[in-house]
Amino acid sequence: MISQPVGKALLKKDQPYLILWRGNLNGDVSVKLYDGNKLIQNISSRTASDEVYEWIPRIPVKKGYFIRISSLEDHNIFGQLQL
Repeated sequence: MISQPVGKALLKKDQPYLILWRGNLNGDVSVKLYDGNKLIQNISSRTASDEVYEWIPRIPVKKGYFIRISSLEDHNIFGQLQL
């Protein structure tokens, strides 16, 4: 479960945001930004699954984009949050 940034929030370019999650993601994870099936930005290709990641968007984040956090061990284990 991804709890932050708060869904439907308008994220501003060059402002820091915390991405928070809880769940069964063991080991390292990837954090990515999507628009539908299209990858917009690889936020982090590998980070520890410590349930927090600070992100500073370097591009405008549009309504309808979503953040996906995926286990690097099993890509079928993931959570996502629509912005």
